[in-house]
Amino acid sequence: MIFTTAACASSPSDSAGEAAGDGASSEALTILASPVPHLEILEHLDEVNDSFTLDVKTVTDVSAANMAVADGSADANFFQHVPYLRDWEDQTGKQLVNLAGVHLEPTSMYSEKITSADQIPDGADIVVPSSPSNLARGLLLLEKNGLITLDADLDPEAVTSISLLSIKDNPRNLNIVPVEDLMVLQSIRDTNVYGVIAASSLALESGYDPVDDAVLSESPDNNPYVNVFVASQESADDPRVKAVAEALQSKETADWIREKYGNAVLPVN
Repeated sequence: MIFTTAACASSPSDSAGEAAGDGASSEALTILASPVPHLEILEHLDEVNDSFTLDVKTVTDVSAANMAVADGSADANFFQHVPYLRDWEDQTGKQLVNLAGVHLEPTSMYSEKITSADQIPDGADIVVPSSPSNLARGLLLLEKNGLITLDADLDPEAVTSISLLSIKDNPRNLNIVPVEDLMVLQSIRDTNVYGVIAASSLALESGYDPVDDAVLSESPDNNPYVNVFVASQESADDPRVKAVAEALQSKETADWIREKYGNAVLPVN
């Protein structure tokens, strides 16, 4: 299963659909999204915008969620950053259309045992996401904070080239453990785990505050991991899908994101 419970707003009236004036149908768009903040953002848009109706479903398998859009099972999705999308396209040979860059979720390290990186003992386990782009992101965070050293020739934006083999120095002999992305935070209380690295969306879902609870956080400056709204080439031409993309990039949506999530989710508008 690639998605679970639908989150649907009430359908707009026929007159509201006609008022959109852009040929958009009142038929609901099926969009796959992560629960926080993506689904919440889309639910908000569905409530305040009469030019489309959304049937938003929660993603439980991120790779399959892209394939569902590619094969037409869903109209669009909203859960991933650009490097992850590029990884998926390289691996599958499929192509999706990036319609809107919406927000950035800084990746951070969380712990139930320590409050600063200098408290990490030698030989401790650090759990990182296993998808290539997010693994690279975790390793770059560890390097930025002096815990490991990566190959000096690596390009930080060429994330598919960064792996555990890229580690050139590991002075604390940390045991860096890749785990499926959605499962990372479930390891946080394991005996030898002193840190888990996860995006703000997953931290929020698990009850952690990315601002107050993070031990380490990446900088938003020049950060390539912007979360995007994507569709197939066919869906990308749908006026309703275009309307959602425009709404996601609006100043009104950016203001709502700032008010609801603070520095845990940063709109790119």
